[in-house]
Amino acid sequence: YFLQVRRKQVPITYYTNLLISNLIQFSGLIIIFIIKKTRELFLYRYVSLGILCCAVIANISFKICIATERCLVITRPQWKCKGSVLLSVLVWILSIITEFVVAFFEMISCSELIFFNLVPFFLFVITLVWTLKTLPAVTSVPTEEKQRIVGILVLLLVNHCLIFLPLMICYILSISPYFLIPIIFVNLFLFNPFMAVILVF
Repeated sequence: YFLQVRRKQVPITYYTNLLISNLIQFSGLIIIFIIKKTRELFLYRYVSLGILCCAVIANISFKICIATERCLVITRPQWKCKGSVLLSVLVWILSIITEFVVAFFEMISCSELIFFNLVPFFLFVITLVWTLKTLPAVTSVPTEEKQRIVGILVLLLVNHCLIFLPLMICYILSISPYFLIPIIFVNLFLFNPFMAVILVF
């Protein structure tokens, strides 16, 4: 599929890394669900959970990269966005470092959870609003490409609102996981990798 798309119009590197982070999420989830909670296998489960969290952080970061790159196609069409490979490597490094810091302190605090959820949310909103504001004045981008870009930005924003923000609210309010609504939110979070595949196509 990637060999057939036009490389100048699609940020191939970001989408590829997004799919890699999805693959890591799938693997981490499978291992976590398969491994039983025993003392002998606790370390493997703990490592799998850490890898899963690292993949989730990278997943959100690459979605921000895609939103920013697509926004710049409309708002700054004269800019030639380069260095996507270097930025992707930097995202993976920062995701690993962040996960090590969280694992060192053994649990994520409420303020850190708010930061990791609200900052991407505001970035998605800013890129969408900025794109819609600039859209009528841009003539160098075809109409079909404009519609595709706006659709991507809307999908990214809705994806984040449905999957990550409800979990943050439940965590802050300390709602019991036995209630129906939090279980629905957890299932939405597990649906996150599928949303990225939909985004690619």
